[in-house]
Amino acid sequence: MQDPMGDGKDATSEGIFVEVRSAFQVSKGDQVLVWNANVKEYNPAGVGENSLTITNLRLGNYQVLSSGNALPAPIVLGRGGRVIPSTIIENDVNGYAGRNGIFDPLEDGLDFYESLEGMLVQVNDALAISPTASFKEVAILADGGQDAGLLSDRNILLATEADFNPERIFIDDAFVNIPNILPGARFTKPIVGIMDYSFGNFKLEPTGKLQFTQGKPVINEVQAPEESELSIATYNVENLDAITYPDRLTTLAKDIVWYLHSPDILVLQEIQDNDGELDSRVVSASQTMDKLIAAVQKQGGPTYTPISIDPLRNADGGVQGGNIRVVILYRSDAGLQLANAPEGNATDPNQVLNKQGKAVLSLNPGRVAPGNSAFQSSRKPLAAQFSYKGESLFIIANHLNSKGEDGPLFGEIQPPPLASEAQRVAQARVINAFVADILAIEPSARVVVLGDLNDYPWSKPIQTLSGNELQNAMEQIPGSDRYTYIHEGNGQVLDHILVSNRLAKELTLVAPIHLNTENLPSGRLSDHDPVLAYFLTGK
Repeated sequence: MQDPMGDGKDATSEGIFVEVRSAFQVSKGDQVLVWNANVKEYNPAGVGENSLTITNLRLGNYQVLSSGNALPAPIVLGRGGRVIPSTIIENDVNGYAGRNGIFDPLEDGLDFYESLEGMLVQVNDALAISPTASFKEVAILADGGQDAGLLSDRNILLATEADFNPERIFIDDAFVNIPNILPGARFTKPIVGIMDYSFGNFKLEPTGKLQFTQGKPVINEVQAPEESELSIATYNVENLDAITYPDRLTTLAKDIVWYLHSPDILVLQEIQDNDGELDSRVVSASQTMDKLIAAVQKQGGPTYTPISIDPLRNADGGVQGGNIRVVILYRSDAGLQLANAPEGNATDPNQVLNKQGKAVLSLNPGRVAPGNSAFQSSRKPLAAQFSYKGESLFIIANHLNSKGEDGPLFGEIQPPPLASEAQRVAQARVINAFVADILAIEPSARVVVLGDLNDYPWSKPIQTLSGNELQNAMEQIPGSDRYTYIHEGNGQVLDHILVSNRLAKELTLVAPIHLNTENLPSGRLSDHDPVLAYFLTGK
């Protein structure tokens, strides 16, 4: 229900959701008198959860006074209406938003949407900045994104250290079907609906059919490397196994050959064991890798050699029974040779040894500090040493602790708590120390630390991992293209390639290849984009 007159104050909502009985019968446009109703303020996520509360009326008695009345004019969000905060989500609260702080809907996105809860609102010239999610939500911008933050020419809104984009508006499917929409879709009719809140986000619930012209994302292909360039890529393949969806192997093989140009070294994250999510005693992924290698060959690619160490059963996080791990694929036909050393197992820690002034690994491949508490219930880094053009090349493949425990941007607790960050910082310290050991012996060594690092370039974990030893190749990418993942309409970098100073000077190309993030869940291999880098490594 909404008061057709209102009190003239933008800071207060004129609408409210009503919990009704099954016998309740009203139509849109009815003027209703309600009495003996109870106000209910509750947490939709459950008591104690990090969610804002919402206000409802529990219906007592009601009477329809008249019908066919004109609805209140919707509040326009953006140009010609109420200006949407475009930088600050909440900067007046340190703790619980419902208990302290200043209510500032002119500046703070959280307060802005709160002031509209339950009201009829309108978005003009909406632009889609995400694909339709599996739970039927799409992130949009008002006014074609004219007043948004860093918007790429691919219509992706980029998160930055100072701006997580409160201007993002989610349209949800409470009242109407949300069709398949791609980034860049432009809505040809104003979106009118009711402002709601659930699952840690404010959401616009449209009340009429959506009309739009579809977006058409195009894969950003890059040129193949020159014969003199070494190519290295990282790709989170989202719980890949060989039996559940075998066609995914073909898709991945095409990605590797067609768009990554069969890189000399390819680091994969989230490779499951041979029987996928079946929680058996199987932990080997040998059959999965064999089938993937065969699929790459079928697409005209090279014969890769896999490097992997099986984890202990259900010890590394991820889906129970999946036993995900990082895997390194390399091309011996490109001149890469695995240095001679014993192969490690799930529990043996790799060490850096000094052999006549050269850094060598005690295990090849070997896991980095698998017994360290920083990697408890998380993937262990895999370190391998190669000989390439007469010199050593060290590859450290990673999949750091997930951000899943972190608080929502529009949650009750502000600033959003980063519960998962401490473990990633601890992991970063361990890996950085391992790199420092290599460079202490051989300052000009070629070292690559890469993978799904689950944090942003400016974050404490990534800065800790980089230290003085490594440079983040992703920082060479223009800001408007710097994303490998889209979360709730925010384009962001989670997948990184960090290199030692020697390799930083040899870097000739680095690019995220946008194969997945802009596509519908049903049409993509993963929720991550791979990252590809080339190095001119001639002596």
